[in-house]
Amino acid sequence: MLKIPSLILGGLLVLTGLIGYLAQDSSLSIKISGPWDSDAEFVLSDGKQEHILDFIPCDDSAGENAYWIVYKLNQGLSKTVNSENYKQKQRGGEGSLKSFWYASSTGDTLKGLFNESENYRNAGTDDYEAIDWSKIDVEEAKVRFIYNNLGDAEGPVTLSSSNWKNVIDAPENGESLEFGKSWTALIPSILGLLLIVLAMIADAKPQAKKHVMHFAVLVALLGFLSIAGKVVTAFLETSWWRNEPFLIYDASSLKPMVMLFSAGLLLIYVVLCIVSFVAARKEMAAQAERDAAKKAAEEKKKAKEEALKTSEEKEKNGDEKSSTGKDSVDEKTNSKEKKDDPSPTSDDKDDKKPETPKDSDLLKKEDRAKAEADEKADQSRPPSDSQSKKSVGSASSGAKEPSGENAPAAKADDSSPKQQSDPGETLSETKSVPSKENSEEKSEGTQDKPASDSVEKKEDQESPK
Repeated sequence: MLKIPSLILGGLLVLTGLIGYLAQDSSLSIKISGPWDSDAEFVLSDGKQEHILDFIPCDDSAGENAYWIVYKLNQGLSKTVNSENYKQKQRGGEGSLKSFWYASSTGDTLKGLFNESENYRNAGTDDYEAIDWSKIDVEEAKVRFIYNNLGDAEGPVTLSSSNWKNVIDAPENGESLEFGKSWTALIPSILGLLLIVLAMIADAKPQAKKHVMHFAVLVALLGFLSIAGKVVTAFLETSWWRNEPFLIYDASSLKPMVMLFSAGLLLIYVVLCIVSFVAARKEMAAQAERDAAKKAAEEKKKAKEEALKTSEEKEKNGDEKSSTGKDSVDEKTNSKEKKDDPSPTSDDKDDKKPETPKDSDLLKKEDRAKAEADEKADQSRPPSDSQSKKSVGSASSGAKEPSGENAPAAKADDSSPKQQSDPGETLSETKSVPSKENSEEKSEGTQDKPASDSVEKKEDQESPK
C-alpha cells in the first residue's frame, strides 16, 4: 500500500533537494571564537569587485563580534547595492545590476540580530529592549556570508585575510576560503532516497515489511520535525533581510520555500503511514475475526461429521447386534425344533450305518406285528354298518377261496404264536407307520365292497327256496 506513495513522495523530495542545491546562492560559513585583530584585513572578492569587511573587535563574547561583522556588511555594502539595483529595475532595466554579499548568523546570535532590528524599528518607544551581547554565544559564534551574483562575474568568490586569528579551522595567513554551495540543501534529497530504498526493501522482503516501514515513518517524522523547526526561522531571516534597517530586496527566499515544501511532503508521508498502519491493524483484526469464524465453522463441521460418523457406527453396531440376536434366536428355535422333531436330520442320516439283511428281516417282522396289532384293535371295536358289511364281504370272499396249500398256510399263520410287544413301542411304531399301509387298507376296503354286494344279492335270490 505504501510503495507507490513512498516512490512518489521520495521522488519529489529528491527533486526538491536537487533544485534547492543547484539554485542556491554561493555561501561561506566561518566560526569565530573571539575578536579579530584590529589590524587584520578581510577581503571579499568575486573576480570583478572586492569589498573589505568592516568590524568592531569586542572582548566580551564571540557573538558580539559576529553581530558587528554582519551588521556592518548588511548596513553598508548590501543596502547600498540593493538600493542601486532597485532604482535600476525601476528605470526599466537600463544599465547592469551589480552583485553583492550579505551576511547572517545562527542560534542565539541570529536571535540577537532579530531583536536589534526590532529595536531599530521601535526606537524611542516603550517596546525597545536593550540586549546584553556579552552573554550571547560567548565561546563561539557563526557568521555566514551569501553571494548574490546578479552580474556576469565568473568567480571564484573568495574570502581572504592577512590574519585569521580567532577563526576556527582557518587557513594560513594570506590564503583564502572559497564560496560554494551548501550540501545541507541536499537533505530533502537524502531523505527522499532513504524512503524509496526502504519502500523497495519492504516490498522485496514481506516478512520484514512491518519493521522496515516503521523505520521509514520514523525517518520521515524526524526529518519533518527537524525541518519544520527551521522553517519559521528561515522565513524570519528572509523578512529580517528585506525590512528595515537593511532593505535587502534581492535576498533569496529559496531556502525557506524548499524547507517548507520538504516539510509538507514529509508530513504527508507520515500521515499516509499512520493511515496505512491503522488500516492494517483493522484489517488484521478483521482477518483474525474471519480466521476465528472460519476455524469455528471448521470445528463445527468436524464435530458434526464426527457425530454423524458416531451415529452411523452405533447404527451399524445395533444392526450387527440385532442380526446376531436374531441368529441366536433362530439357533435356539432350530435347536428346540430339533429336540421336538424326532425325524432324523441329515447329520443323523449320515451317522447311520448301512442296513444289513438281518435288520431288514427284523423290520418286516415288526411291520407284520404292527399289522396284526391293528387288526386286533379293529376287531375289539364295536362293528359299524360299513364294517359289518365289510366283514360279510370278507366272509363270502373267504368261502369262495380254493382249498389247498394256501388254506393250511393261512391257518398255520393264524395258529402261529404272535409276538408280544411293549405297548409304548407299539404306540410309537403305529405313529411312524408309513402312509402306504393306510392306502393299502383303503384299497382293500374298496375291493371288498363289490364282493359283499354280490354275496347279498345271492342270498336274496336263494332265500325263497
